[in-house]
Amino acid sequence: MNKLENGNDLITVSEMAKILKISRSKAYSLIKQVDFPIIRIGKCVRISKNAMLQWLNI
Repeated sequence: MNKLENGNDLITVSEMAKILKISRSKAYSLIKQVDFPIIRIGKCVRISKNAMLQWLNI
């Protein structure tokens, strides 16, 4: 089973805001940065939790 099949790897922007304890508007500002790892599915934005944590460690 790959990471995307278990359903726990992708999170929404609101979930990311809760995890990082920041406002939703700050979370949306973060995802607009060029190097931030997002996945677009149509108009929906999802974030790989692992990629987000790696990005934050840089």
